[in-house]
Amino acid sequence: MIFSQTRIERFNDYIPNILVFLFFLIPPLVILGPFFPDLIISLTVVYTLIISIKDKKKFYFEIIKKDPFVKFFVIFLVYLFFNSIINFLINNNFIYTDFKNYFSRTLFLFRFIFYPLSIIYLIQKFNLKFKNKLFLILIFTILFVVFDTLIQYVFGKDIFGYVASERGSVALNRLSGPFGDELIPGSYLMRYFFVVIFMSILIFDKKYNKYLFPFFLILCLSTILVTGERAAFLLTAFGIFLAFIIIKHFRKNIIISLLILFILTFFILLENPKLKSRVIDYTLFQLGITKNLDSNKNNFKIDLKKFVDSPYGAHWETAFRIWQDNKFIGVGVKQFRVKCSDNKYKQIKSKLRSVRCATHPHNTYMEILSETGLIGLLLFILLIFFLIKKTYLISRSKNNVKWLLISIILLFWPLISTGSFFTNNTQIYLSFLITLIFMSDINFLNKDKI
Repeated sequence: MIFSQTRIERFNDYIPNILVFLFFLIPPLVILGPFFPDLIISLTVVYTLIISIKDKKKFYFEIIKKDPFVKFFVIFLVYLFFNSIINFLINNNFIYTDFKNYFSRTLFLFRFIFYPLSIIYLIQKFNLKFKNKLFLILIFTILFVVFDTLIQYVFGKDIFGYVASERGSVALNRLSGPFGDELIPGSYLMRYFFVVIFMSILIFDKKYNKYLFPFFLILCLSTILVTGERAAFLLTAFGIFLAFIIIKHFRKNIIISLLILFILTFFILLENPKLKSRVIDYTLFQLGITKNLDSNKNNFKIDLKKFVDSPYGAHWETAFRIWQDNKFIGVGVKQFRVKCSDNKYKQIKSKLRSVRCATHPHNTYMEILSETGLIGLLLFILLIFFLIKKTYLISRSKNNVKWLLISIILLFWPLISTGSFFTNNTQIYLSFLITLIFMSDINFLNKDKI
């Protein structure tokens, strides 16, 4: 019995190390879906809450009180919960399905902001030490996604036999890579590319990063290009532009890399006219810059009404009209998908009003505005402001954190089509980024620990 008790105590000593180690497994596990990353986050939060209560620590309350970003994030989440209650009471018949629709997201969103705090608590309480070479896990994951996606581009199937499909049919000019039936390898690479650069700086010496940066940039951007994910490609390119502006010592590498990438892009689009049609011609047409889908036969002129007449334009206009009818508190989280089908929104100006409905408006700010109103949008903008401010202040003494700052800016960039802010995938990625920022703030990721 004593031996058994000793083994249990030893295992308990390992739990904090295991939970922090699992943090580094989140990016590769995302490929399998949100279940395992979400499970890691939930278990970590529950465990840390239990031991903090047991130790009679007020760690979470102290951080909420002291950190403006955390404070406004918590206020935003509390607002979402009460917003759901109000909209549920106003609009529903008190049946379980409606209750689930209103509260399935807002009831448990707290875990995603508590997770970074929990990791920091475990590191500080147990004085945990981790070698930064654990970041190699993400680097190899990125390389795996790139090569698996390129194999699918060349051969039509990836190494697992996946064929890119959309709504049960073969997807045209799109790729899924290792993500099965989800056409998101470009978005995945866009999100984690700048994190990989951040990590490689911590792992490798400057002389190696001189060659690794161009390698990753050319490899990731060219792969994002062939996936046909236009928003991911544009955001990554914009992120590189931001890096050129704010990270001076990388400028030469960026210029060389972009020159090589430009030449490579030219030949890829020349070899694949269908990809060019999607990435170049359709984008210009959708934005109203050209009048037909062949950019070679157009005079270039900007006409934003063409965007309004696109599927995304119809979603955005519908979201705006929903907000006009519910200015202060919106219609409730996850309710755009319900309200968009109302007959009164058949009168929107978009010619594609028949496809105005979707699970979300495909823009974070339109989603927040239509579903949480002006109050929610104000709180949302404040939490973004304080997150960017916090990251910027850390980056002034830790230059490599600027790569995380770029990731945050891209995540919240307003003028682009996006996924839903309230999905587990988005929240997991945001929580992962915030944890890295907090780790940098407490010097857990110092280069001298390698």
